[in-house]
Amino acid sequence: MSDSTLELAYPVEIGDTVQVKQCLDESLITTLDATYPRSIRLDTIKVSLMIAACFFALIAQFTPEPFPESRLTLGICVSLYFMCSGLLQAVTTFVEKDTVFTAADKSFEVRTELKRFESDYCFKVVVNEKVVFSENWSIGLFFTEDGYFWNEGFEAKVKEVVTQALGKKKE
Repeated sequence: MSDSTLELAYPVEIGDTVQVKQCLDESLITTLDATYPRSIRLDTIKVSLMIAACFFALIAQFTPEPFPESRLTLGICVSLYFMCSGLLQAVTTFVEKDTVFTAADKSFEVRTELKRFESDYCFKVVVNEKVVFSENWSIGLFFTEDGYFWNEGFEAKVKEVVTQALGKKKE
């Protein structure tokens, strides 16, 4: 990477794998959104569950009855709140897994992984639950030592890889 082609966006603490993965995933979504329509079905389900949980919390908090008489209402609201929270956690853990992007026509999805204390970002393109492309990228390719993210380089790599993977899919 020469200084003339390197455009730095903002610093990231490169020792914080959660922050690094979030930065890479957000850039990936933005890049793919520009070319492929994205499915927001799971996002809609998760937001709906969060809204329902907040609704039950509001009812429990602002019920007009004084405490001893409102125990049944509070118990029901707390139970429903935890049920919504549990469903949200189940959707995130068992349905969404490590999927970052799903095409609206469900033709492909992109999954990523960055394990704790690791420097390799695992990028997978999945078609019909079958991995058609998988590659590990060192985060050093896209971050400087000071933690500045090279967004343009990452976007170019994502576009190249997804185009290549979807080309394999058609063969």
